[in-house]
Amino acid sequence: MKFANPALKLAALSIGTVLLLSMGGCGESKPEAGAPAATTSMATKIDINKAPIAELDKLELPGTKPSLSERIQGARPYKTADDMVTKKAISQDELKLIKNLVTIGESK
Repeated sequence: MKFANPALKLAALSIGTVLLLSMGGCGESKPEAGAPAATTSMATKIDINKAPIAELDKLELPGTKPSLSERIQGARPYKTADDMVTKKAISQDELKLIKNLVTIGESK
């Protein structure tokens, strides 16, 4: 993927690194005996309609002002992830970087 803005490239790399580290690296591991089954990737996605600021902060990109999490929370509710761009909470480039990290729950 080619980025026009070097800061977005850095942000994408940062998010990828965080995700890789949070998943325990790239090697496969076997669950311990008696451990619960692994959850699906949907369980780890952040619900942009319900997540508190602390949870949305995990989506923060370097150099985003005002805070990405505050902008997302302030434009709720969303029917689709693309609504964040439509409602001008985030840019199309920011959406590309976080789209695989978020999910949409029912609006309040």
